[in-house]
Amino acid sequence: MIDARVLTQGESTSGGVRDVARFFNRHKVIILLPMVLFAGAAWLIASYTPPRFVAKAVLALDARKVQIVEHEIVSRLPQENAALRTELDVIGSRSAADEVVDQLALTSDPEVLKESRGGSLWHNLACGAERAVPSWFAWIAEICPAAESSTMPPLNRSQVADWIVGNLKVSNDGRSLSIDVAFTSGNPELAARIANAVAETYLDDQVRTKSVSTVKARDWLHEQLNQMRHDLETSIAAVEDFWRQSRLNDAKDETRSFQSLDQLNAKLLTARSDLARAEARLKTFRESDPAMLPDGLASPMIQQLRNDLAQIDLRIAEIRVHSSSYRLDDLEARAVFLRKQMNQETNRIIAGLSGEVQAARKEEAELTQAVERVEKHEAEAARSRFRLTQLQREADANRSMYESLLSRYREAMEQEGLAAPDARFISRAEAPGASTYPNEQRFLLFGTIGGLAVGGALAFLRDGFDRRIRQTSEVEMATGVPVFGLLPKVSGWRGIQPQDYPLSDPHSQFCAALARVHTVLRAPLSPDLTQVVLVTSAQAGDGKTSFCISLARSLAKTRLRALVIDADPYRSQVSSLFGAPVFQAFAPIVGRPNRLSDIVQVDSKSSAHYIPAPTEDDLHLLIHSGGFKALLEEARHAYDIVIIDTPPVMTSPDAALIGRFADTRLLLVRWGRTSWDEITATVGFLRLCRVGLDGIVIVGADTDSARYGQLASSVAAPVDARLIRPESYRRLTDME
Repeated sequence: MIDARVLTQGESTSGGVRDVARFFNRHKVIILLPMVLFAGAAWLIASYTPPRFVAKAVLALDARKVQIVEHEIVSRLPQENAALRTELDVIGSRSAADEVVDQLALTSDPEVLKESRGGSLWHNLACGAERAVPSWFAWIAEICPAAESSTMPPLNRSQVADWIVGNLKVSNDGRSLSIDVAFTSGNPELAARIANAVAETYLDDQVRTKSVSTVKARDWLHEQLNQMRHDLETSIAAVEDFWRQSRLNDAKDETRSFQSLDQLNAKLLTARSDLARAEARLKTFRESDPAMLPDGLASPMIQQLRNDLAQIDLRIAEIRVHSSSYRLDDLEARAVFLRKQMNQETNRIIAGLSGEVQAARKEEAELTQAVERVEKHEAEAARSRFRLTQLQREADANRSMYESLLSRYREAMEQEGLAAPDARFISRAEAPGASTYPNEQRFLLFGTIGGLAVGGALAFLRDGFDRRIRQTSEVEMATGVPVFGLLPKVSGWRGIQPQDYPLSDPHSQFCAALARVHTVLRAPLSPDLTQVVLVTSAQAGDGKTSFCISLARSLAKTRLRALVIDADPYRSQVSSLFGAPVFQAFAPIVGRPNRLSDIVQVDSKSSAHYIPAPTEDDLHLLIHSGGFKALLEEARHAYDIVIIDTPPVMTSPDAALIGRFADTRLLLVRWGRTSWDEITATVGFLRLCRVGLDGIVIVGADTDSARYGQLASSVAAPVDARLIRPESYRRLTDME
């Protein structure tokens, strides 16, 4: 069975350098043709593209600050990346281009008109072809005169400004404050002139901006000074009027008033403190048990009573510890009497403390009223002083503002003639001596690389869809049939046909591979048994007939008697390839079998014999009548090896019919031409017909693509004497 998984895999290549070389050699036309086309197109484009020149002027933002006045109307540029990017946009803006157009009068400059109306790449190529062959293509002449005419209409300001912006490049390297102003043009002098004009326009714009801003600031300051002078006079008059109307005391009266208020506040605090202490003592006496009063609050009498009561309680406790039946009425009565006296003493103290609290409250209320009267008077005076202070501060602020505006106005007057740009020229643009575009070497490099990329992609695409046979191991694995030989592709430059190699170049690789094939074929079961070899292929044109003749001539050189039978009546080429002038086809005669002596032809260049092909009907009659089998039996006695050239399996079933009479059946496969589908169909058909294949021979192999170890060596295999029949046995008898 044929392994379908192997067949669907197609060709598999290793990742080594040799595989890459073989891949390139196999697809060299597909890879090199796009490379040549792309490189030629790139050279053509570079040749007919007008040269472009780049002139560059360099500006530097001045980081040094030369300050004559204290305050500048227009501040200097900050040394920040955002500010630098903004200046780049200003230089390359449309408004700057408009100023350059007006300054240089570019709308009527013939060089500008010619370049701004220049044609596209197609126009340049057409004009170049028209100059090369002016009379060959009439339609090309219709393209060029329009651009080459000397009566071109002028451009307007907007069109020229667009042309300048499109060819202007303003850049910064990101590490410094320098600005590159580059302009690209087909005229080097024009490019330098416009680059310098753009830079000068930027510097002039900075000076103009500062001058205009200074004049505007001066006029605005003059108006503000007049208004501020009026406000200052009004505020001073308001201060004087309020001072007269408020009648505020002098500083000594204010000091005495503040001292009196401080004394009243101090007395009020003392009264409130005394009231708080009296209320606290009164609350303590009212809420506490006389026996539990602290020593600091209790009177001497209460302390004495509390000590006596403690002794009585101690005595009662001791007695109860020693005897529970002892009567304690006297001690308990004494304790009750002491507690009653303590309560009476406490009530007397509480009444005294209540009187003290009332007196403290009255004193605190009188002091509070006195403080409020003084504070009210002081509040009215403070409001008047605050209002006076506000008016005075307003007057002072107006005076300060007036003086500041006056100072700035004087500085503005001084700055009118001191405006200077924040940038300066480092180098002015000069007319370049060499063009920067097009770079022919770069064009060729990119064209070559692009062509290689396209060619490689096409080669990989073709290789991915290629299902043709290119490797021996996969053929053997897929079909289960061994490969007897791998014949290399012969060079057409030498003018030698494959069937002539055994005679013209016997030491070539092709003959060495043939030696390997007939070495395998010269191994029959018995040395005395002639071997009948059938050779077929999948499709016509695979080199089947050339292989049969080459094999026969190679065997003949080893002193073996070989016979080639042409059993392909559809494409009979055995006779012509042997060099026979006349095609003698044999035909079966009813009642009389064909004899070898009647139909065998001798090769004029070697000792090989051959039989020309019969017609299609005669071949079928021979096969079905048994004549072909009898012919083979007769050939077995006269020859060492019989080679049958049969039609391709995919075009005729004759190979399956004749294969039953052969000892060895070979399938010829064309390297890089026979597909997996064809070999699958061929092997499957022969197996359905009960005809097995004994071997496969691959012809036309590329020695650079194949693994050369699979080819035979250049030394012919030695002849085995056992396989050579005696001369008398191999020679036909006179009767035959």
